[in-house]
Amino acid sequence: MDSSTDKSVTEDQLHFVFSAPRSGSTWLATALNHHPQIFATEHRLFGKFCEVWRNNDGTTAPRITFDSYARAFGMHYFYQFMDLKYEGFVETFQVEFARFMVDFAQRRTGKQVVIDKITPYPGTAEFVVRQIRRLFPASKIIQLIRDGRDVLTSGTFDWLQKDAMGTDRHDFFVERKPGLKLKRFFDDSVIDRWAKNWLETITPFPQSNSDPPSNPGTSPTSASILQVRYESMQTDMSAELKRLFEAIGVDASESICSACAEQASFEKMAGRKKGESDPLAKARKGIVGDWKNYFTRADGEAFVSITGDALIQLGYERDHAWINSLPSELDYQLN
Repeated sequence: MDSSTDKSVTEDQLHFVFSAPRSGSTWLATALNHHPQIFATEHRLFGKFCEVWRNNDGTTAPRITFDSYARAFGMHYFYQFMDLKYEGFVETFQVEFARFMVDFAQRRTGKQVVIDKITPYPGTAEFVVRQIRRLFPASKIIQLIRDGRDVLTSGTFDWLQKDAMGTDRHDFFVERKPGLKLKRFFDDSVIDRWAKNWLETITPFPQSNSDPPSNPGTSPTSASILQVRYESMQTDMSAELKRLFEAIGVDASESICSACAEQASFEKMAGRKKGESDPLAKARKGIVGDWKNYFTRADGEAFVSITGDALIQLGYERDHAWINSLPSELDYQLN
């Protein structure tokens, strides 16, 4: 990379929230944006990813990371006249773009700290973490973790209008076909997709099961990583925000933490009470453990076959005995 690129420009100004999709990152970003010193957004800087995906309204749109755009852009750029090689140009362009976006956000919002919300595209998590550590070594990574079974459940609901046409769950929750019985909510392919995506956002970091989900403790897994649990945010959002604010060096007073937590409540974000479900809403239900309403024994076995001991290592379960309490099939019926 060009030695003239000064990474320290964004030191203490740019940090990252890193999680699997459907782990509460939008909820957390909403709370962060109510802090007088923080602007939280989504840049999609890393991942070398470009695919056309279906939207909920039936249209399609590209999902592309900035590094993929930079690589395509660089193919036609006369970088050699800048004394750069192709790879050096791409990296320098990425850092310069991030610097510009931080400066742009600071000027437009009057806030000092920018937090980039990252939910890596499938197959890209390890590369994303590696790029953050290499290009922005002074930045903190806030690793947001949620029980993978709730991630799978929430993600499957979120994609009901994208990839579920023709399935019983689509007929039950979207088409609302009278008399339909729902005996299984998931299928093997959707479990495979979401379980793998969740697992790969866990594995780039060292994990320990010494901290249960309801009390993850205050020590980050390394000097640059702070672990936050979705379940702990549900228990005491204000306390979790305090830990986070202290870690990145902004005002962590009780009044600010409480105000941020209040502004990001489920009621304010969804317009419903927590626990009141809207199957097609982005903020669907806002509770912990909803997976228990949708898992069959086959689903539990499939999930563990992909994720191994991850739930145990994270402290969500002591062993795999939880599978034994699951029903062989669901018993839901539309009137």
